[in-house]
Amino acid sequence: MPRKLNHAERKEHIVEAAFDVIYYHGFENTSLRDIAKQAGLSLGSVQHFFPRQRDIYAFAMDIIFQRFEERMQKVVQVDQDAYENAVRMIKQIVQVHTEVERMENNIWVKFTLMATMNPEYHELQENYRKVNLRFAEDILRMLYEHGHITNHISIKDKAHSLIIFVTGLVFESVIYAHLYNDQVVEEKVKDYLSNLCK
Repeated sequence: MPRKLNHAERKEHIVEAAFDVIYYHGFENTSLRDIAKQAGLSLGSVQHFFPRQRDIYAFAMDIIFQRFEERMQKVVQVDQDAYENAVRMIKQIVQVHTEVERMENNIWVKFTLMATMNPEYHELQENYRKVNLRFAEDILRMLYEHGHITNHISIKDKAHSLIIFVTGLVFESVIYAHLYNDQVVEEKVKDYLSNLCK
């Protein structure tokens, strides 16, 4: 007899199906029915966990952010230089290591564009922006506290600049995926940080 999925596993299974559909068809061409079909479930089963399309989109983006944060925690090495840790942390946002990571970035870009045009998602989009800004502030604070940034700077202002750089790099790596591998991303990140750390 097949093992029965628990509540959390079923939700994750549905979200993984949503990722596949959104990746290939975009948010605007994705319905709960499409997601149910991809997951091998009835529409009612999907609606039991996600009554509205917005619910599944919000949960899916939360999963992507959780994965970002988990990867960032894994790359920080206490015995390493703060500059190298900063490079590794930023590279976890501009993910090009695996197809799954590239797919997550692609979905994040699609969500950002869709949310910009749909007022229903503005609050969610703004919450993710705040998370990104805190992340950027943490990186800059770490660089400042370890002596890599020697000039007095406004952490908040520089965090905005860092997020603009990272967002641009993510968009570039999604749109021109064939031009970006791990080495190229690392070079771009180091170029940016070396200018900041002068």
